[in-house]
Amino acid sequence: MNYTIVAPQPLQALIAHRLSHSGIRYQLNHGSDHHPTSLAIITTSTADPSAATTGIECLALPTPQAPEHGFILAAAGSISALQRSAPLLDTLAPTAQGWLHIGDVGAAYFAAQVWQILLGSSTESHDFLPFWQNTQRHFTQQQLTHAELIANLAKQTQAQAQQCQQMRQLATAFLQRHPEQTFTPYHPQQRQYFGPWSETRLSPAHQLAKLIMLLPFQPEDTIAPIKK
Repeated sequence: MNYTIVAPQPLQALIAHRLSHSGIRYQLNHGSDHHPTSLAIITTSTADPSAATTGIECLALPTPQAPEHGFILAAAGSISALQRSAPLLDTLAPTAQGWLHIGDVGAAYFAAQVWQILLGSSTESHDFLPFWQNTQRHFTQQQLTHAELIANLAKQTQAQAQQCQQMRQLATAFLQRHPEQTFTPYHPQQRQYFGPWSETRLSPAHQLAKLIMLLPFQPEDTIAPIKK
């Protein structure tokens, strides 16, 4: 089997190093750098190179340890497409079957978008720190007055509200495009990801989307703009 891996520039060197001694036949094509954790994989039969098959998509986290120890990896696609790509996925992951089947095509891209927001993202109007670092955003070594502390906490709350709103929009769009259905994972894996309220019949991506929809909702027009 031949593989075409479409990946952003920051991931390509890590992937090439990981696969350097694997014996897997592949080629790397450049993907969008706006989605630094997203991969697409297209498989082609060595018996009929002209017959490209339906591909899969992946979320691959580019950690410094990935070239030696494998990527934290989630893959989305049909069972048949994943079966064709399994040798490559098993090599990219830390161990054979050490990757998550996150859902059908569209699921990994959704998770990658959510990860970008949590990790920190930039838009034309805002620069967001990682979600969990917002608590450190407005504090300095200087002693703050009560009014300054309240103002800084308000900015922190506004930033987190905007990030929650972005994730809710992504989750809403994902659930609209991919209606709920009973999910069958490619290989045995955990079925409940986000607490006892998670529905085990749903894909991990659907469980993530439904968890995001539980976040406190604040209409976008009521979120005050962040003052620079």
